[in-house]
Amino acid sequence: MRVRACVEADREAVNAVARAAFAQYSRDYDDWPSFIEGIGRMAELAANADLLVAERDGAIAGAVAHLGPGRPRADFFPGEWSVIRMLVVDPARRGQGAGRALVAGCLRLAKEAGAPFVGLHTSPVMASALRMYEAIGFVRDRDLAPIRGVPYGRYVLAAADISPAIVLLA
Repeated sequence: MRVRACVEADREAVNAVARAAFAQYSRDYDDWPSFIEGIGRMAELAANADLLVAERDGAIAGAVAHLGPGRPRADFFPGEWSVIRMLVVDPARRGQGAGRALVAGCLRLAKEAGAPFVGLHTSPVMASALRMYEAIGFVRDRDLAPIRGVPYGRYVLAAADISPAIVLLA
């Protein structure tokens, strides 16, 4: 699994992977058509974030956005933090390490940026991702308002607690 910066030629594949990754939640979110339309524009995050892709055998297996300190973000994340946004993995490629490698790429970028903390928001409905985040060391520190009827929480990892071993995966 190779993690690299997203390039223009990856945009449609990133958007397709995002739609496929979220399809399993179609019954969880209110106003699903509008929600998935936004998810399907994931590549647009590259305008304000470092958009990373995981590639295997020439295909995009997953993607994630890293918002470094000072970049626009939701108001529940302090400006000096790095933020991991919208980790997606192609359902056909799950279990091959793409998600973990993409998080490792974000943690490497956060360390390089000097961010004191890395934050993300996720939901209990995303059980596999949540288990991975907690295994890496992220801790839930507050509840957030539901998004389209789905509960969310904010999770945080102190830069000092980032394992060098996880960063090597990127």
